[in-house]
Amino acid sequence: MTKIILVRHCQAEGNEKRFFQGRKDTDITEKGKRQIEATVNRLLSEPIDVVYSSPLKRALITAKSIAASHSIPENNIILDDDLMEIDAGIWDGLLIKDIERLYPEESDNWDNHPERFAPEGSEGMENVYIRTGRMLKKLINDNGGKCVCVISHGCAIRNMLCNAFGKSLNELKNVPWGTNCAVSMIIADDDWVEVVIENDISHLDGI
Repeated sequence: MTKIILVRHCQAEGNEKRFFQGRKDTDITEKGKRQIEATVNRLLSEPIDVVYSSPLKRALITAKSIAASHSIPENNIILDDDLMEIDAGIWDGLLIKDIERLYPEESDNWDNHPERFAPEGSEGMENVYIRTGRMLKKLINDNGGKCVCVISHGCAIRNMLCNAFGKSLNELKNVPWGTNCAVSMIIADDDWVEVVIENDISHLDGI
């Protein structure tokens, strides 16, 4: 059996200033540092053997702290582009309020029909669903009998959970978002996958 702990990265500039981060490599905030500390404490009792991370700074900083708390060397963190946040093309870096004004149809898709989401220059939601599904299979196949911690992003984790639930892309809208440093857990074997914790934030109370 493989145990997969999914952690969304800590708060970063885009979360605080309300712009669409996507592939923008933003710095973390002071609140983000406190979130990391709380998440590290939350996961101390977990027997984490391996840490995977998106290469983007906000995820990797989160991953480094979790790895260090389990005596996993920084250079042993496995970086994988399939864990990166959605490339939203012309949306990346824009303020949310400006996106809603300039791109009302795509904004509605983002909120209500994510399976249709594909702004100009983006990879499109379908690709995120495909690559996170591929990543989930890789995590299971490569880590039999291990506990794996995976640090990624809101949209990417939502799509991976959608895959883990066995839902199609058309059902993505029914999978809740996780906030910064939310923790989800999946247990899996060769022929079954189960989500046992979804977007837990109890460790962030008061932060």
